[in-house]
Amino acid sequence: MKWPDFDSQRPQTLLDEPTRLRRKVRSVKKDIVGLSLILIVVGLAAAQEKVPHTGGVSGVVRYPDGSPSSHARVVAFTLCEDDLVSLQKQVKTASDGSFYVPPFLSSHCNHIRLYAEKPEDFWLRTGREIFYESDNGTTPEIDVPRTGKPIKTEIKLGKQGGLVSVRVRDISSDHFIWAELRIERVPPVPEADFNFMRINADSSAELLPAGHYNIFLESYSCHGKNYFTDSVRLEDGKEYFTDRVRLEPLTVEVGKKVTKDFSVDVRAIKPISSSQNPEGKPCEP
Repeated sequence: MKWPDFDSQRPQTLLDEPTRLRRKVRSVKKDIVGLSLILIVVGLAAAQEKVPHTGGVSGVVRYPDGSPSSHARVVAFTLCEDDLVSLQKQVKTASDGSFYVPPFLSSHCNHIRLYAEKPEDFWLRTGREIFYESDNGTTPEIDVPRTGKPIKTEIKLGKQGGLVSVRVRDISSDHFIWAELRIERVPPVPEADFNFMRINADSSAELLPAGHYNIFLESYSCHGKNYFTDSVRLEDGKEYFTDRVRLEPLTVEVGKKVTKDFSVDVRAIKPISSSQNPEGKPCEP
């Protein structure tokens, strides 16, 4: 006579006490291993952050009120009289305003100048630039070590400006065209070597100090070419030059963006003689 196997008839989900304990121990061990791996990865990351820099310069960018400026752009460049080429490095500040620039090991020059800017928040480049009435913020000059501890410095932002974006539309073809504009500050900055700059008329923005500016058309595209179509520049046209055709003036305000479209009729502009237009004839699209 064969006796029934009562053990085989028990539900599979029911486990005896030793089996449940073994599984619980294994689960706890897996959790401990997983936690250990996480701690090891975090420890390695922290160790990497604490690796000391060798040489170079470290510092902080601050707003005029002394608070740190996060995500500001810092530029360092070599500045030696016998340098044929000035080398440059760019970095972004961390959330606490700190930055580090490695030494210029490929150059014999270890004397550098630094400046900072944050155009997305209208903070002008520090130093003395075109249209500046005075020094803006600070631009430290230092001798940077190649080894050892980095030298420490601080950069202070100065003033904010306004963003200017301009385009030129040709009335005769009803298209935006490529053009080069001359911008002059009014009144001129006293004792400045230059009081003008040239920009391309496209969708890009230029950060300028607050003030009044005169705008002139210096060159433009002819024959319906060099149009900006979906931000693509077509470069198969001719460039015609003018004797500074005056356009509407602009006023730049602190913390504001100016978008200006200038309308011209290329057929009515009297160009000057150039290699692409020797006789100085008007453009006929």
